[in-house]
Amino acid sequence: MTTTPATTRVRQLEAAGVSELVARLERDFGRRTLDDGILANQVLLAALDRGERDRCVVWPGDDPAAVLYTSPSGTLVPAGSAAAGPAFAAATEHSGWRVLVGDAPIADAILEAYPRGLLRRRPSARRQRLMIVGGELVLRPPPEGYRPAVARDVDVLTELACRLHVEDRMGPPIARSNRPAVRARMADSVVRGLTFVVERDGVAVAKLDLSLRSRRRGAQIAGVYVMPAYRGQGIAAGAVAALAGNLMIDGLPGVTLHVRADNPAAITAYRRAGFRDRGAWTLALR
Repeated sequence: MTTTPATTRVRQLEAAGVSELVARLERDFGRRTLDDGILANQVLLAALDRGERDRCVVWPGDDPAAVLYTSPSGTLVPAGSAAAGPAFAAATEHSGWRVLVGDAPIADAILEAYPRGLLRRRPSARRQRLMIVGGELVLRPPPEGYRPAVARDVDVLTELACRLHVEDRMGPPIARSNRPAVRARMADSVVRGLTFVVERDGVAVAKLDLSLRSRRRGAQIAGVYVMPAYRGQGIAAGAVAALAGNLMIDGLPGVTLHVRADNPAAITAYRRAGFRDRGAWTLALR
């Protein structure tokens, strides 16, 4: 008996299948309500809205129950049935991906099926929580000093981003030679209006960024960091609530964020800001 390789069941998303896949993602393949499904899969839906179907593969080929998106930066975002894990793992083995983030069952299935070997470094993974806020947000006044970041903040923002990289366990301290790249990323985020700060005595002591802003699919907050000396004052909760409130006043359907499952202080802050825990996600680094 001949066994058909799992990869033969993975195929490129065709133009004719985009609308049906969008409908399935909006309901998270039947597992969530429309609002929660859109927000849980907002990154995938926004990519399809931008016409990036060529970056998506589906499984199985004839009646998709799962999809995998590869971003231009090498981030894998899966959704759907965990049964697709072996097929997606095989399909991405040589893709050079750097980060995988997705709903825990399918993300874990991909990692479990990922090829192992003496010379292969196993991806490191950690559990996160997906938190969502929708139409029920209670508007609160922003914390003192909350404002959009400006050019004079870039040096401080670079330092805060480097500190977050270590504290959030994304890797070892960023080398001096690599800091210009972090600075360029923060400068670009400031120019695009995607970074916000809380200022004390003329200096930014906290920051938060938008990794996604889509009028149809909502926004995603990322890169939240408060200097240690200013923690415990409600700065994170206040800034996140203010940003989420402004985005929803502007007509966005909701806002999401991801937080480490082992960071109870942050989870409490985000709940205080009006966010609800909507389940386990996995973040893996390679």
